[in-house]
Amino acid sequence: MASAGISLDLFASPAQSPRYSGFIERFFRTLLDRDALEERTTDQPFCITCDRFAFEAHLRGRCSHCDAESDGGICEACGKPNAGADLIDPACVTCGGTPERRPLRQLWFPLERYRSAAEFTFACAWLNPRARALVAEMLAQPLPDVPATQPAEWGIAVPASGYDDQRISAWFELGPHYLALTDLLPEARGNPGGWQTPWTGFDNVVQCFGFDSIYFHVVLFPAIFQAFDPRLRPPIGFITNEFFRLDGSKFSTSRGHALWAGAFLREHDADALRFHLARVAPEIEQTNFTLDEFEATRRDELIGIWDDWLKDLAKRCEAAGGMVPLAPAPRSAPLALARLASLFGDLSHCYSVQGFSPSRAAHLLSEIVRVARRFRAEHAVFDGKPASALEAAGALAVELAFARSLALAAAPILPGFADRLWRDLGERGAVAEARWELLPAMPTAGTAISLSTTGYFEPARPGSEPAPPEPTSEAEAAPPADDIETAPSEAEGEPIEANAEARAEAPSPAERTEPAPRANRRRAR
Repeated sequence: MASAGISLDLFASPAQSPRYSGFIERFFRTLLDRDALEERTTDQPFCITCDRFAFEAHLRGRCSHCDAESDGGICEACGKPNAGADLIDPACVTCGGTPERRPLRQLWFPLERYRSAAEFTFACAWLNPRARALVAEMLAQPLPDVPATQPAEWGIAVPASGYDDQRISAWFELGPHYLALTDLLPEARGNPGGWQTPWTGFDNVVQCFGFDSIYFHVVLFPAIFQAFDPRLRPPIGFITNEFFRLDGSKFSTSRGHALWAGAFLREHDADALRFHLARVAPEIEQTNFTLDEFEATRRDELIGIWDDWLKDLAKRCEAAGGMVPLAPAPRSAPLALARLASLFGDLSHCYSVQGFSPSRAAHLLSEIVRVARRFRAEHAVFDGKPASALEAAGALAVELAFARSLALAAAPILPGFADRLWRDLGERGAVAEARWELLPAMPTAGTAISLSTTGYFEPARPGSEPAPPEPTSEAEAAPPADDIETAPSEAEGEPIEANAEARAEAPSPAERTEPAPRANRRRAR
């Protein structure tokens, strides 16, 4: 994660955390005590060959809503839930056999009874148009009851008598698992407080997940939370993505169709990867990653456009004494600076909940560079002319203002590049701690400048990167114990994108070794 410029407040391993399991059990018992769960017996798919009930990822058929291929629980194509038993032509995922129906006694959550929570969330929280359309369609119909328990051997035991052979449903657990993880966060930070503070106070919660999890986060979880504690406030916004593909196909770790971030980042620049992923993010439709397109972004955009301008700027700064010139801005500068301020305003919207769009932000960052390059081209006529030396110096200061604004605006997407550029421009502190400026500021005259004359995205020479330090003690070599972990269990790190097929490998948040804060247990987006 660190090599990708990502830091985590909490990396929990629920399967190794008694505190996590205890929280989920208390949550479940509270629902039982408040009669928010109902016991009933229904006919459910049972695989004779495998001698077990087939549910969720163990069952596959055609969606009764859109006729697309779907697993039990949720349809990835239309985003609507199913009970498993209502799939068309269901089959056991393990053996491919056709299951029969057998009676099964379970605890169910009556979602329709708590529809007001879903309606309130829908009315107050930010959703993109596609998500709003889906939720509106679901709320226009009676809401389905939801199984809170499933016949399984993995997961958290049901804290109720008569259910020794069942566990809390993974999808049902996913709702309160947000609260359970919030309960672990103060402990990890060493700060006082409990899980209630972000969910009942003045903090704003924003959740990010895939399109096929909209039903759970916007409809089901708010209802479960209301049944548990009516004081809980829903998130103020939900950021959703569509599927992201690799070379035109779904990512699949089981088929080896994946890019492992650890190995990839040993050969490629993290900021270049982050920038390209932002440009092609599947915000409103499915998009695709190819190595050729990534290389083209790095070569043609970051090196060919960004670095080309910054290297030229660095050489001119050196020639000017390595400091921000003390000179008035040219008479043409206000127009360029006004355009920069306009771009900053657009970027502010892209980084907000209501307008969140890494893709648009990436294109706006490139536009900052293009406006700066055009400004440079217009004022190159002053170079080497003593009579225009003051205007040339003023134009250089304006370009440095563009570079400073680029560092500040790029920090969320290209943190390594932004921090290096920020410091090379003589700014103090980390760029991530700098105050956002709606009106970009001119650099202070006399500030020492040390821009790189070799660029910021050129590939590193073999052996030029320092080797990571060896652990100096056994304590440093071993991962932290208890609830917090700092590294994935896979030798190569996390895949850049995990496929939906991974869901069968990790049926419950309580058993996973993946980072628990992920919104969707089936997919990292």
